This record gives sequence, C-alpha cells and structure tokens, in this order.
Amino acid sequence: MSVDKFIRNPLLATLVGALVAALVVSFLVIVRSGGAAPQTADEQTPYASVSPKSPMIVGGTTVPNGTYPFVAYVTLYRNGMPDASCAGSLIDQDSVLTAAHCLQNTTGAVVVVGRSDLRKKNRGQEIGASRPFIHPRYLGNGYDAGVLKLRRPVKGIKPLKLATASQNNLETPGRKLKVAGWGLTGFNSTPSNRLRQAQVPVVSDRRAERSYDALLEPSGYVPPIMIAAGNSKVNACVGDSGGPLFDSGSRTQVGIVSGGYYKCGTKRYPGVYTEVNNPDVRNFILAAAKR
Repeated sequence: MSVDKFIRNPLLATLVGALVAALVVSFLVIVRSGGAAPQTADEQTPYASVSPKSPMIVGGTTVPNGTYPFVAYVTLYRNGMPDASCAGSLIDQDSVLTAAHCLQNTTGAVVVVGRSDLRKKNRGQEIGASRPFIHPRYLGNGYDAGVLKLRRPVKGIKPLKLATASQNNLETPGRKLKVAGWGLTGFNSTPSNRLRQAQVPVVSDRRAERSYDALLEPSGYVPPIMIAAGNSKVNACVGDSGGPLFDSGSRTQVGIVSGGYYKCGTKRYPGVYTEVNNPDVRNFILAAAKR
C-alpha cells in the first residue's frame, strides 16, 4: 500500500504522517487524558497478542446522556500501556463490534458503554476485554471488522441489531443514517470528550468508486463489502474508527467506521464503512460473538 494513500494502521499513520501528507486515513486516535482506563488489575490482563487503526464527527451535535448507550469507547493497550482509542458498538451483552484495524497488534482493551461524557467517571460501565477476533480476510482494505469479548456482561443496555441481507433498503443512496463517536470535529481539531452524532446521507457505490478507486489500494472501493456515507458538511473523522453507522429508528447497525479522506469535512469524499450485512462479514461477527 502506498504511504500517501489510505492509511488505517494507527502506528503506521503516526510514523508516516511525519514524513508525508496522507490523502486518506483510517479513523483511530492516540489516547488522550480523559480517555477510559482500566479499573482493576484483572481488567488489565492482556488478551492473546494478535495481528491495530482510527475518525470524529464533522458537522454533528452532542448526544444527550443516555441516548445511545450502546456506543462504546474503546481504549487499546500495547505492552500494558494505553496507546490508542476507537469507538465500537454493543451487539450483545458481552460482545463489542469495532474495526479490525483498531485491534491489530494490541495486547489488551478496556470498553466503556453508557457514558456519553468521558469525563463522567461515575457513569456507565467500564469493562476489560478478554480477547479480540479479527476478520480473517482483513488485509488493510476491506473486511475491516473485529469483535471484542468482554470479561463480564453489560447490564441494562439494549444492544444494537445487525442489519440482515434482507435490509439492503437501509443502504439506499440518499437515505440518512446516524454515525456517532468521540473523534475530531474537523481537520486539525481535537478529539471530543462528549459523544457526538451526525446524520449522514448514503452515497452510491458508483460515486464512492469514483472518489476512492485511485486512493484505496490494491483493490479500490469494493461495493459488496463497503458502504459510503457523508459529505464535506457531515461526516466521520479521525477518532471515530470502529463506531457504528446505524438506522436510529430501528436501532439497526448498517456499517462500521473504517476510514476516509484525512482532511475531514474539507472535500467531497464520503466516509468509508464496512458493510455489516455482507454475508462474509455478518457471519464472522455472529460467530465471534458466540465464542
């Protein structure tokens, strides 16, 4: 993959960013003060090493407390230290869906659900993750899906439903979906301590291909496993990686924040999401959640 194109790995992005002006970036962010941290020694126990990446909401609004308790803030650990953060979504009582690029080369994770304001340590549930699962076909472009298994079940929060193959209508171009996260609110901004949301329009596969085929290597934009949504006014951004793209009425997740143009909100480029109802993606998610 060319270093000046679509970058998902957070460590690679950090190193390369000092050398070149990247055109496209995955939406993962380095952990800052105010981020989640483990509460107990047990929750710091690393899961087995596997083979990480991260975007914030552009043109959105803050989310009132308790509105989307299923949106997760994920602190990622490497060598026992908090290193980066992503978003995620609670898909059952002990499973959180996120992006595969968030989980590569990590040695542990702590998940917070039910806390819109990260500074409110007395709110929500903070739980360590026992192990991650990464889609076996993820190679940096496509199949960007990962699942974290929690050390104990979440209580009192209704999980998001996953879109099924019969719900392609949720991906109709022009349809408005919600995306939520704690990422940047625009290029050169800083991450948010408050969960933010935006209503983003689905973009046709043809338009997304025109936007990204020259930037996403080697396979370009792949319609069967990717969804595009957003524009220069409303979009996901750095720090939102792994968060859900969902239909707020039915509380159904349609996509996983994967990446996009690095100057969030400055160009026509939509955000790129992993398509949840693709059979290979959905089957992987369900199988991992059962383990």
